[in-house]
Amino acid sequence: MIEFRVEKPFTLPSSIVWEIVRDVNSIPNYWKGTRELDVKEIKEGVYEGTVRFAVPMRGKVRITVSDNDKILLFEYLKGPIIGYNKVSVGENKIVSEWKVRMTGLLKIMDKWNSKHFMKGTQNALERIIQEARNRINKNY
Repeated sequence: MIEFRVEKPFTLPSSIVWEIVRDVNSIPNYWKGTRELDVKEIKEGVYEGTVRFAVPMRGKVRITVSDNDKILLFEYLKGPIIGYNKVSVGENKIVSEWKVRMTGLLKIMDKWNSKHFMKGTQNALERIIQEARNRINKNY
């Protein structure tokens, strides 16, 4: 089982950070472990479909966008990863909490995968914060 939490502070309007996080179609721009995402909205704020990971594997995913709580929940339902990544945006921080298990032969690489996922998460949160800065700078 891979479980960890990454938190990044920011000094930006949280609404701009949330605008980036909640944009399901832009997920591959920030989360580089997600090469492609083919999802459809099945009900308001809930998307389901397939994900193609950076490694040549696919899985089934559900993504829930909660605007009230500013939470984006990735649920990996089927494929090489089973579990979730919950991304939340607060007034001055963005947090990603992972709880997933690897399937098949990937299970033997849990320790390496955990470090790899954590580094990827740190980078994704930094890219999101940087994009928020870029959007602010474009408007001034």
